[in-house]
Amino acid sequence: MDHSAQGGSSPDWSLVGCDIISNGEALSVHFLSASFTFHAQWLDDARCDHGPSRTALSAFCQKPAVARILKTHTNREGAGVTIDVNWLDGSVSSFPAIWLRIMGPLVGEPGKASPPLPTWQSRGWLTDSLKIPSFDYKAIFTGTAQTCEATAVSIMDEILMAPNTGIVKITGLPAPNIESEREKTNTLVTQVLKQIFGAVFQHPRRSGEKTFNVASHHEEDSKRAAGLPNYDTSQILLPHVDHAHYQHPIQVQGWYGLEGESENTFVSGLQALNTLLEEAPEMFEPLITAPMSVGRVVHYYDPPLYQGTVDTAVTMYPGTAQVKRIRWHPHLTGSIVAPFDEFRKARAAHHRLQEIIRRDTHQLKVILQPGDLYLWNNFTILHGRERVLQVPRTGVGQTVPEQVVADRYRALKIGQLRGYLEEKWLVHMPAAQLFHLGELLHCRSL
Repeated sequence: MDHSAQGGSSPDWSLVGCDIISNGEALSVHFLSASFTFHAQWLDDARCDHGPSRTALSAFCQKPAVARILKTHTNREGAGVTIDVNWLDGSVSSFPAIWLRIMGPLVGEPGKASPPLPTWQSRGWLTDSLKIPSFDYKAIFTGTAQTCEATAVSIMDEILMAPNTGIVKITGLPAPNIESEREKTNTLVTQVLKQIFGAVFQHPRRSGEKTFNVASHHEEDSKRAAGLPNYDTSQILLPHVDHAHYQHPIQVQGWYGLEGESENTFVSGLQALNTLLEEAPEMFEPLITAPMSVGRVVHYYDPPLYQGTVDTAVTMYPGTAQVKRIRWHPHLTGSIVAPFDEFRKARAAHHRLQEIIRRDTHQLKVILQPGDLYLWNNFTILHGRERVLQVPRTGVGQTVPEQVVADRYRALKIGQLRGYLEEKWLVHMPAAQLFHLGELLHCRSL
């Protein structure tokens, strides 16, 4: 038993003490704000005091489950507080207390007074509650490398980790180079996304980093409109996620208004699902179990480009009740490909979700004007176009793949947190926990 609470005005995540329980097979760790019990075997498997990679002998799938704790000692010397664990085999491990506090809600058994792990159901936004955060263009590009990276992290936090928004607007942009924008090279949206995320999507047929432009008056785009509804500006483009027909849809979308005006729509997919759960909870399961076919053919490429996938409308984070991604594109979805007995239930669920998406309470309407630039999370935010208001109208789009987003966010977050926790303890930490760690260190929340 080791109880040695700090005095004074300590933050809620300060360590109070710990108790060895279950004959050394578990450890209860107590903080001012919560308590968590960890399996001793999990602690032995997850420890990174010898580095984040494993040898053939230390890989947890190779080791027998025999870890037991003999005694612990709280070490408050140096920059961080650690719990030193003496193991039955004679070895000693030092676990950073703040690492245990962050991982506790994920893998530990919470104490009675501990706050529950946040779930996605309470998140999302309605049209009357959303205020789109804005970031100045100069803050992204000017200043020191450190300040620009801090701005990039703030933008990514809003897009990726704040489901009550998931979308931002970039303001104060310079005047565009009209020729470059129309030629789809070195466009403003590409420059902004590359500065924030480091790279953009490489299309299998478009050369380099070219954008996709949707225009009302170019012959090339009128040809595209024959088979692709997003290029037909005379039609309503229902709220959707981009790349729904890809095996791995992109995660971040950027959209820039070059000329003309259009009425665009944004929908929080998380809130739409939340509404579905409230009104017809039995319809949620088919969205995560019943597959659908999504595909398209692009004849203006030579040879034509054929793309398609089979997936569910909603993908969850493995082992959780949290939504990772919504795959939704009414124009490109061919049909539900569920077994015969499940078809009616699955189709009813799709129909109900679409009805919710189109409600005025859920569908935010925004007038996209020249110079407007929005970035959003394509996994959770749906985007559409109701009508073109002023022609000629040209919108310029660019995207960022999931792996690029994940790598960049992790690198910048670890760079920010390295001063509080050694890098080896951050390498395996899930992205959400990296975000929560930053919030915790700034005493905002867990």
